[in-house]
Amino acid sequence: PLDPVSGLNIGGESRPILAADQNNPTTVDAALAQEKGPALFDVRQRFVFTFGLELPKLQSSSAAARAVLGGWQLNGIFQAQTGFPFTVNDSVLSITYLTQRPNVSCDPNNGPKTEAKWFATECFVRRTNLAETAAPGNQGRNVVRGPGFNKTDLSLFKNFGFGANGRHQVQFRLEAFNVFDQVVYGRPGNAIGTATFGQITTAEDGRTLQLGLKYSF
Repeated sequence: PLDPVSGLNIGGESRPILAADQNNPTTVDAALAQEKGPALFDVRQRFVFTFGLELPKLQSSSAAARAVLGGWQLNGIFQAQTGFPFTVNDSVLSITYLTQRPNVSCDPNNGPKTEAKWFATECFVRRTNLAETAAPGNQGRNVVRGPGFNKTDLSLFKNFGFGANGRHQVQFRLEAFNVFDQVVYGRPGNAIGTATFGQITTAEDGRTLQLGLKYSF
């Protein structure tokens, strides 16, 4: 989806280029028009597959068979999606505009897609003197796409019933988040002129396992 101000709702976005006076609708309209672009949460492709498999409880089997083989439950969720958009900014502030953005001369998304250089940083040109900053940079909002990801979470439950009619239940839970330990990269550096511009220096935690017990009655 397109919008001008998703950062007001979920954060994580720099200030707009143009200032706006709430008592002057013309300035508000101009500021919103300047910022119209992909929303921060805009994902072009996303696929999610979930499943839950409950094995037979083996009620007609022996107590030993029920205790070992019965009451198991396997659950999973697989996610795959393309990356979120973001904007390249200049850390040097403009004396005319709220935010300084560079000019862009080509499609930055045609980059090598590596940790050392995710997008085509050479597409961005800094505007370093007063004459160049008389007008805002021609880069639109959220024109660069960050890395997507694939991730699988699995959980295995074992239910034990005891007491009259199995009224009491104990559930053993083994949960694995990102079970295949796939890398989920953070956003590349988006400040032109810095040492980490275009580089990926962060990632989510890898595989995480946790054990739990749940008692219900």
